[in-house]
Amino acid sequence: MKILLTGVTGYIGNAVMKYLLSQGHEVHGLVRREIQVLNPELHYHLLTDDNLKSLIGFIKPDCVVHIASLFLAAHKYEDIHNLISSNILFPTQLLEAMAENGVTRLINTGTSWQHYDSEEYNPVNLYAATKQSFEDIVKYYVMAKGFSCITLKIYDSYGPSDSRGKLISLLDRLAKTQEKLDMSPGEQMIDLIHIDDICRAYGIAVDMLCKQSESYITSFGLYSENAVSLKELAKIYESANQCQLNINWGGREYREREVMHPANNLMILPGWKPEIPLEEGIKLSNRY
Repeated sequence: MKILLTGVTGYIGNAVMKYLLSQGHEVHGLVRREIQVLNPELHYHLLTDDNLKSLIGFIKPDCVVHIASLFLAAHKYEDIHNLISSNILFPTQLLEAMAENGVTRLINTGTSWQHYDSEEYNPVNLYAATKQSFEDIVKYYVMAKGFSCITLKIYDSYGPSDSRGKLISLLDRLAKTQEKLDMSPGEQMIDLIHIDDICRAYGIAVDMLCKQSESYITSFGLYSENAVSLKELAKIYESANQCQLNINWGGREYREREVMHPANNLMILPGWKPEIPLEEGIKLSNRY
């Protein structure tokens, strides 16, 4: 199958690209700048301000997998333009370019943070609100243009060679430097999913979508139902890596709209469940 992938230079997008290639798909990636290290199996296409429509027409993908986004846990006034441009404007232009070229299958990427307190819709932050806004736009293309779409909503993720500065990377740093770090009281629950399990989910979703008729739209959450508290996670990390972390629990307050319990009201993708236990995936020896 011919797949067009956005976000191919990001952590999750790059991993999904490699997985889809391993499954025998022909993968085309959109990039905004020339990149140094090229995967010879991937077809790269340089995106400019005015060539998106022609690129879609040239590639003619069977399915588009949209992962690219701008994530900000908290925003400032000057961030708003980039958030709207990255998470609403560009993907809407992508949808229109698809429509004008007769490409109607989309795998979209959302976030569990669209569902604060497990509500049907309650955004944790402006980033989550932009993801919901795009989902609403997708529905127009599904109902009016005959699109079919599956949105995969990602929870906390981790894996090998992760340079995003996420939680596990922070614990890695603390283990190495033994510096002391003030953290919240640590009672918030976290559902960590390994990048390999996330990649499998995209593969399953692509196969599922291609069996659906037009005007099909749904969403699924990628979570394990085995969340642990931040304090418990630190203990699991210490045990798995035989180290001690110098954390001052309660040294800072919870942040505004802290997610104390991951959303549990989302359907889990049929045929998928996490396979990599946290205790194994979190080991430094399995990630570096």
